[in-house]
Amino acid sequence: MELLRKEQLKRLIEPTTGPCVSIYLPTARAGVEAKQGSIRLKNLLKQAEKELAAQGLKTAQVAALLEPAQKLCENNGFWRYQGDGLAVFRSPEKFYYYRLPIHFDELVVVTDRFHVKPLMRLFTEDGRYYLLTLSKNDIRLFQCTRFGIREVELPAETPRSFTEVLALEGVERQIQVHTAGSTVKFHGHGAKDEDEKENLREFFRRVDRGVREVLRDDRAPLVLAGVEYLFPLYREASTHPNLIERGVAGNPEGRRPEELQAEAWKIAEPHLRRSRLEAARRFEELAGGPRASSDVKTVVAAAWQGRVEHLFVATGRQLWGSFDPETLEVHVSQEHRPGDRDLLNLAAVHTFLNNGAVYAVEPEEVPGGGLVAAVFRY
Repeated sequence: MELLRKEQLKRLIEPTTGPCVSIYLPTARAGVEAKQGSIRLKNLLKQAEKELAAQGLKTAQVAALLEPAQKLCENNGFWRYQGDGLAVFRSPEKFYYYRLPIHFDELVVVTDRFHVKPLMRLFTEDGRYYLLTLSKNDIRLFQCTRFGIREVELPAETPRSFTEVLALEGVERQIQVHTAGSTVKFHGHGAKDEDEKENLREFFRRVDRGVREVLRDDRAPLVLAGVEYLFPLYREASTHPNLIERGVAGNPEGRRPEELQAEAWKIAEPHLRRSRLEAARRFEELAGGPRASSDVKTVVAAAWQGRVEHLFVATGRQLWGSFDPETLEVHVSQEHRPGDRDLLNLAAVHTFLNNGAVYAVEPEEVPGGGLVAAVFRY
């Protein structure tokens, strides 16, 4: 399973030939529940068929459009490797699916753009953080959310054990290794404590190179899990910009990933929520003035103009209507009509595209008591 990056989210947001079908559903990683995923998807595809027919597509056109997603239902192997939620996107030009470590409520949206608002939680305080397990015998990297955990494959050249690095450099004798203009000393099994620490630092420098290659410019928090004396050694080697000082203490070998994730979440949560709490405080300070609003029409127009700095938007809710980018006029529909767009999704998309912060939260967590709350740049 690949990581969902901002570049991929932007690819989903790009204009494409419609109609665009967006489907979200919860999935299970194993057991009887895992088999329910294909049944859920079949039922949601039936709902999509009805909506496409209501928009005027003929039966053959609907079948051709949904065929790739229908094939997923029939692929038993596909359902054995799931995350906590599945997102499926289909248009005449595109077909994407993502198995993600986040729980989704069942949802089908058929409009002229993909519906990406549920994915926003992966990029805010309920979104991703990483867990790196450190031990001399095993190195593993996990992508986590408050909802779940899944392992991320490190590059093949990344050492997985301390002995692997020593064996690569020669375990019976001290040797000199020249890398990037510097000299690194490796010592054999009889080395003193300081020699072993330097060997561990070099081990972790190589691990960090693998982690950096996977995460690239991702600034999500990174939590370490391992015996505590390893933490400062890894911090010296790490180049990750958001490595949390505190870690999950204790040997991670033999522990279930879900147990480690639960402990890591307690450490990561305050860091992930800090920006959200600050944004909510700013909204409360500015509410009632020109720099903040809970009015959907005002927020949608401001998001299009790139004026939204912080946006709170309710998950699990849709507000249908239309938007004219030339006049900035927003119309809210009493019910979902063909051609309508979810205005909440529209506000989230354009805030994201204009480098604003989007907080997709439960409706009761939106400041001001509405479905949206925005703080404007100007």
